[in-house]
Amino acid sequence: MEPLNDQELNQVLNQWTAPAAPRALKFPKDRSGWRWLLQGSIRIPAPIALLLVIAAGVWLYSTRSTTKAIAHPKPVSLADFQPVKQMQPRVIGRANEAN
Repeated sequence: MEPLNDQELNQVLNQWTAPAAPRALKFPKDRSGWRWLLQGSIRIPAPIALLLVIAAGVWLYSTRSTTKAIAHPKPVSLADFQPVKQMQPRVIGRANEAN
């Protein structure tokens, strides 16, 4: 078989057609937005995914309620309060404060 010249190669290339794409590569026509939400995927880099997981964990930990209910042995009422025995007010502030 002898090599073809440019004119012969052009004739062969003009007759050639590309094969059809495999069925697995074609997108289905009936793919709606709802179906994509249920079956679709979004690819993100692993460091960003890890950062999102850590941020979600910190957010959940910070919003967790840390106050615990204190059980009183008996109910508290105003009758339990007593007046102060000796009143000595003390002003806390700077020693050289000018008025």
